Amino acid sequence: MRIYCLQNDPLAGLGAIETWISKNAYSVTTTHVYNDSNFLSTDEYDLLIILGGPMGAYEEEQYPWLQLEKEYISEAIRKEKFVFGICLGAQLIASALGSPVYPHTLQEIGWWQLERTKERESLQLFNGLPEKFTVFELHGDTFDLPEGAVRIAESKACLNQAFMFENYVIGLQFHPEFTENTLNNVVEKIGHELTGGAFIQKPEEFLNRLDLHKGAHSILFNLLDNICESIEIK
Repeated sequence: MRIYCLQNDPLAGLGAIETWISKNAYSVTTTHVYNDSNFLSTDEYDLLIILGGPMGAYEEEQYPWLQLEKEYISEAIRKEKFVFGICLGAQLIASALGSPVYPHTLQEIGWWQLERTKERESLQLFNGLPEKFTVFELHGDTFDLPEGAVRIAESKACLNQAFMFENYVIGLQFHPEFTENTLNNVVEKIGHELTGGAFIQKPEEFLNRLDLHKGAHSILFNLLDNICESIEIK
């Protein structure tokens, strides 16, 4: 399978997704959109992955390439490519589908529990998703659920944690791809900003939780396997 990745920030890489790609011997091409907006033709890949970043999906004036990226995502969706977005990636998908993205009243930083919705029961791509599961959150924005999309999971702080549009577009607000190394980089970069909040954990609360990383990666790999199977069927 051919994977194409859009990376929006130097620190927000594929993380644990690289492990899954390597294990399955798939190919991956990455465009660092903050430096390069020359996107691949949609005919050159099977799965498009859009990663996170600290910017808002609505900050096109400060980050002009965001508009180009959203237009490209719209094209991929129109051509019914499988699209998988994480955090900012999910917000860019929502924006490309016509939904507003905006600052949330609450920030989520740390390991928080999510709960699946009843709608998810009949969706094959989310087979194996537990009723409740814990993942890492790092966001201050949220979005309205796109018209025609199905909400898959929610948390106490943020309603739209996962959604699916049609049978080939998935957006996750959380970060199942994060590794312990990723979190160490996060603390090094923004640790001084973690001053507290109802849903903001301190570094000593969220670091060195290898058990939670293992659970999050299991959910991620299961979802990616389901996507891969659907691509092969298609």
